[in-house]
Amino acid sequence: MPRVIEHQKRLPGVASLMLVGAYFGLTIARNAGLVPEALSFIPVVEAAWLNFLVVLLAVYWMRWRKIPLAHVGLGSFSLSPTVLKWVIGTMAVDYLAVGVATPVLSGVFGEAEQVARFAQVPGNLPLLLLLLPLMWLIAAFGEEFFFRGFLLTLIAQGLGGSRRAWITALVVQAVAFGLVHAYQGPAQAISIGIGGLVYGAAFLILKRNLWPLILAHGINDTIGFVALYSGALQR
Repeated sequence: MPRVIEHQKRLPGVASLMLVGAYFGLTIARNAGLVPEALSFIPVVEAAWLNFLVVLLAVYWMRWRKIPLAHVGLGSFSLSPTVLKWVIGTMAVDYLAVGVATPVLSGVFGEAEQVARFAQVPGNLPLLLLLLPLMWLIAAFGEEFFFRGFLLTLIAQGLGGSRRAWITALVVQAVAFGLVHAYQGPAQAISIGIGGLVYGAAFLILKRNLWPLILAHGINDTIGFVALYSGALQR
């Protein structure tokens, strides 16, 4: 049996680094075409579900080690007016920041080319209905848990837990978040990295509460995929 950790304040280093390595290793393998096509059986999602398995493994590992999930932002959930204000506020700041950056990025890198995996979405209602719950699980929950909760906390603690360490961790996780979306092109990857910076800042301001960010991310992706389906958005 594992040793019970009472009021755990740090993520154990080796196991945490192995989980982070597994997540990014899978991402690199996917982008390099090293993951067998048979594992990309879900349209649009393709093999990204493998990264979500790493997220589930991290959640299980924390539970097994008796590390409170609240330590990485998954405390008790309450859909209060305050939470809703933070959901709306985070989305608004994200849209504003990306909206300002997009014309600049388009001028530098040119208009983003359509990503092949999204070409199946327009006009395909059965696919849209399949994707929406998957996006809430894999992207909204999975990415917020891994980048804003687990990775940001791990980096900050590894750097000593000072104010500077948390700010450094905020920037590093945002850069990493943008890089894992590099398949969408440089302009979109940078835009997504800016979003990671906004969401990470909200995570810290909220005293490390992931729930408003999960809701904001899920709503944002829902709007995005409905826009793709309708043809209002090209990606």
